[in-house]
Amino acid sequence: MRTLQERIVVLSVFLTLICTIQVDSLPVPTAWNGLIQRTKRSLLWRWNSMKPVGASCRDHLECGTNYCRRNICSF
Repeated sequence: MRTLQERIVVLSVFLTLICTIQVDSLPVPTAWNGLIQRTKRSLLWRWNSMKPVGASCRDHLECGTNYCRRNICSF
């Protein structure tokens, strides 16, 4: 009987192979003119990518609070 660790390794290798087969299965044609949709970022993602309070800034849009005062993000 196999140990739990061996089963996990075998299962993860199997799932990895399935994922790579699905990724490689359908290439995008060269004459493709479809619309590329940009994913709308969630509020949490936007907050994580913006500067925190006390960081230096040049514009209101750089700060997580949307308020840049004297080149410092503030409330």
